[in-house]
Amino acid sequence: MTGLWTPGSGDPEPRPDQPGPPGPQQPGPGGPEAEPSPEEIAALRELHAQLAATPVENVIVNHAFGIWQLALVHLGVVTPPDEQGRTPEPNLAAAGLAIDALAVLVDGLSERLGEGEQMLQEALGQAQMLYVEVADQAN
Repeated sequence: MTGLWTPGSGDPEPRPDQPGPPGPQQPGPGGPEAEPSPEEIAALRELHAQLAATPVENVIVNHAFGIWQLALVHLGVVTPPDEQGRTPEPNLAAAGLAIDALAVLVDGLSERLGEGEQMLQEALGQAQMLYVEVADQAN
């Protein structure tokens, strides 16, 4: 996508270098899938009902915390040392991407995140400070 989609702005324009999603004429990877069973359909309906009953901001905050955890994993600060006491090597490029993604969510949706806004602001600040510390130690 070339820009941020917002409600009411229509469908985002696909980037020319990325194919669109598989359509009816284009089966996804692995070819056409078998019809789902009645049990699978019922389970999917139940899952969707639970998701629809959950406040959207709670789901977004939960996913944002997942991105925060991803950043910390790539910084190498949350994974326990191995049997020899070695900590994982940080992947600053991956951590930076995760931190930037978190910042986009937090900054772009801040007032709409409800009670989770403050926690995410703090998590973002923590991740940014840890990034600087880890990057300094790597140099």
